[in-house]
Amino acid sequence: MPLATSHQFVTEDPDPNGSGLDPFYFSSEDEAKERIARYGLLGAVLNLLEPVMMRSEPLINGTAIERRKLEKFWVWLERDGAPKLIEGLKASILEKPTKTDHLVVSGFTQLVAPLERQYEAAEQNEETRRRLTIQLGGYEVYASFPLILAAFKHFEKLRAAVELALHIRQYNTEKEFSDLIDAVDLPSGEEQKLWCTALVNCMEQPDKFMRGVLDHCYGETEQTVRKSGYGPYGDAMVVNLQQMVDQIEDQAGIYSDVDLICLSISRFHRIARTLHYYLDLGKSSQWNHSIEILTGRVSKVLEKRLAEVVPHVTTVLHTSTQNAHALFTTDKVLQAYNSVYLLDAARGARESLAVNSIVDKSWTELGKSLEILLERAMVDQKAAPFGDSLAIAKVDIAIKLCAIRFGAEYAQIMMKKRDNIERRKLNPEAIDQKTPQ
Repeated sequence: MPLATSHQFVTEDPDPNGSGLDPFYFSSEDEAKERIARYGLLGAVLNLLEPVMMRSEPLINGTAIERRKLEKFWVWLERDGAPKLIEGLKASILEKPTKTDHLVVSGFTQLVAPLERQYEAAEQNEETRRRLTIQLGGYEVYASFPLILAAFKHFEKLRAAVELALHIRQYNTEKEFSDLIDAVDLPSGEEQKLWCTALVNCMEQPDKFMRGVLDHCYGETEQTVRKSGYGPYGDAMVVNLQQMVDQIEDQAGIYSDVDLICLSISRFHRIARTLHYYLDLGKSSQWNHSIEILTGRVSKVLEKRLAEVVPHVTTVLHTSTQNAHALFTTDKVLQAYNSVYLLDAARGARESLAVNSIVDKSWTELGKSLEILLERAMVDQKAAPFGDSLAIAKVDIAIKLCAIRFGAEYAQIMMKKRDNIERRKLNPEAIDQKTPQ
């Protein structure tokens, strides 16, 4: 299989599909105008920078941009930094909304130089720096100024990193990933860490990629990986772990995206396991320290949710048949399903998430509760008239939950038992003749 280099994906005119991550393009020009009018130019910029954006402050400097700081920087940019250029760019995008990506990239190429001059002037004069810091909204935003400029300056390279990540999704073996490391030219400039973050963020198998990286290192510690020249890849792995934790923390409430949470948990586990299993990360390791912080954050969030799994399931299946119509008018069923799916995902990653105790406890209690509650639901089904939709629905909910907890084979057996209950109501004599005495 031919290997790809990062240069292969750098073009003058960005691919209309952009990064491949919810691109800022629409089939209808009117729809595009409406979206841009609603979210503004910042929405297009955030879309381009999505792979290197963070909800929290990155644990490793220079690897990603905290969204809150970029938003504050943007307020200053529109108001004081380059208002005329920004307004002109907005007008151009409204005229040609399907060219948003290209217009933003070319427009910000002109924007970077004057912004760099403003920052250099602030660095050379204390009073200018003080005023700029106030205008930006604080020192933290001022400190992020160079990193934000680097991202603006290297839109193309970040997009190339994303395209490379999408391309190597066809790779499956560790040898292919190992060979890839030789073929890819790791940037050496200010964009290096951002480039690695964008690449890792969009990879489908970051764990296999990291194992390919380690094939080229002269030792099994963070220090030897850095001396081998591949430290930025390890930094990007840690930052991607943080992006996963951010996503898990963001998804709260009944209507949280449980699929996204489960995928984030799985990805966190694969990366963390690779770093810990293939590397000897001592107490002085920055990667080890960062992983400990992130594990603490994610376990704190998940422990609370996992403790609610059995109560959510019990609330739904304890509902009497006479009141089962409530199942169709409340969010309790959704909560029950989401909770069990979350528990199942956490169970597969419990060691990396440091939630062994709560997972094992909830898993055992869930199994006992489901067996009892399913049996009760079937008793209610037997007592109900033939074809009672509410009684059958309650049994179906219990069986679907059992499919997650006990597996598909168990669920199929219970479904046959459910069907036999209904057949017995129609023709009890025929069923009794088939039943051994």
